Amino acid sequence: MKGLNRVGGALRRLNAAGLTRVVLASGAAVGVVALAAAHPLDLDLVSASGDEDVSVVGSALATRVVQVCPGPELSGIPGVDDVEVPAALTAATGPEELLPLPATGEGALVAVAGKAKVLTVDTRPGAATAPLEGAAAVRLTGTGALAPAVAGTQEWRADGKDLRGLVTVPCAAGGSDLWLLGGGAGPGRQERLVLTNPGDNPVTTDVTVHGAAGPLGAPVVETVPPGGRVSLLLDARAAAETMPAVHVRADGGGIQATLTDTWIEGSTALGAETTAPIAQPATVQVVPAAVVGGGATTVRVAVPGEQDAVVRVTVLGGDGLVPASGDTVLTAAAGSVGELTLEGVPTGTYAVMLRSDVPVVGSVLSRVGDGSAPGEFAWSGAVDGVRSLAGAAVEPVADVDRSLHLVATGGNVTAEVVTVIDGTPRTRSVDLLSDRVAIVPLDVAESVWVRRTTGSGELRGTVLSSQGSGPERLLSSMPLQESVVTSAVSRAFPLP
Repeated sequence: MKGLNRVGGALRRLNAAGLTRVVLASGAAVGVVALAAAHPLDLDLVSASGDEDVSVVGSALATRVVQVCPGPELSGIPGVDDVEVPAALTAATGPEELLPLPATGEGALVAVAGKAKVLTVDTRPGAATAPLEGAAAVRLTGTGALAPAVAGTQEWRADGKDLRGLVTVPCAAGGSDLWLLGGGAGPGRQERLVLTNPGDNPVTTDVTVHGAAGPLGAPVVETVPPGGRVSLLLDARAAAETMPAVHVRADGGGIQATLTDTWIEGSTALGAETTAPIAQPATVQVVPAAVVGGGATTVRVAVPGEQDAVVRVTVLGGDGLVPASGDTVLTAAAGSVGELTLEGVPTGTYAVMLRSDVPVVGSVLSRVGDGSAPGEFAWSGAVDGVRSLAGAAVEPVADVDRSLHLVATGGNVTAEVVTVIDGTPRTRSVDLLSDRVAIVPLDVAESVWVRRTTGSGELRGTVLSSQGSGPERLLSSMPLQESVVTSAVSRAFPLP
């Protein structure tokens, strides 16, 4: 009762100020709210009155962050032969200067596959790489001082008769509504969907495959165990579909999904890629890095809603708009998938912008070779904008070239790019005019981090990896993902 009396006293003193003062202050209150949205403050009326604290809500450095990677994607489907790939996981922590305040105390970034520990990172900035075996999901957990600003990437390379490709995919926290675009028709084309659960409770999912004519049958329902995974071969449902799109919805928790597309014609391996979920449906979608030249480059769009879509395709380079001689308008019916091949665009790497009259999802397929000899391909999906800090872990392999591709849309942007090489952060500022692309070489970096510093535009990024050149080039595209730095907290003081 003593605590209640004090709160009541504070309220009476506030009320004594009178209604007139409240009315006069109402206009100023609007400005205070707008200022607080941009610069959060702890506004404590009870402390100002001389009484005890009351509950407030703010943010602090995250103390636990969980991400999940699929583990070796070509293993673990009952009745289907496993394909062994030399998969490895790279995990990294970001530099201290990227955090809004120092991270104190102990902490660790630990990766576990099943019950086996894969690797541990215990420094900031730090990175580690370890091989992955078996058919288990990999759970990457940052705790304590090493929870904020972490990233993980799974990667493998193969150059054999039956399998050829460079594959990179980020670890992620997942979500409840995911879209993945990839795959195609033909007896040598396979799509494997891996559903992974980063949480501690089972999650029920339903999987729908869409094609040129709309959804292909009823959803497939799967339950993914805590920290585990479920793998599906989509050929049984979409073997004849030339342009599949996969929609995954989860009930009871978040889920992460990856789609692995492998392609072989006769005895000729034409490439492999694993795609992560792309940006949520929107009327503007941006693919930061699409390779043109050396093979066909195709835009694929799926329409989730109940209205048909008209999509305009724009190619952007370092100097802005890049003209194309072919069609740049794509139409697709509600619930269906459409494609458009880019023609007349000079050889190079560009951003692709999709503008639609209704929300859509989109991705770009870049091919190396024409199918007459061993080739490769990469799926580059539309990505979300960088809100605070985005990052990627990359294995520093000397014979793999990596580059960060940034694009600004809707306004100019200045970004801070931090690469970590041999444990040392290197910082540079990148100025981007609206509808322009910038490419930052990553050399042998262990990780790369991006945060926007000024500007009104949207900033998006993709990490492009390649090995070799010409028709023998291996290629992979990986989205730059937001990294958790802070989490909401509340201060509550129980009444005596």
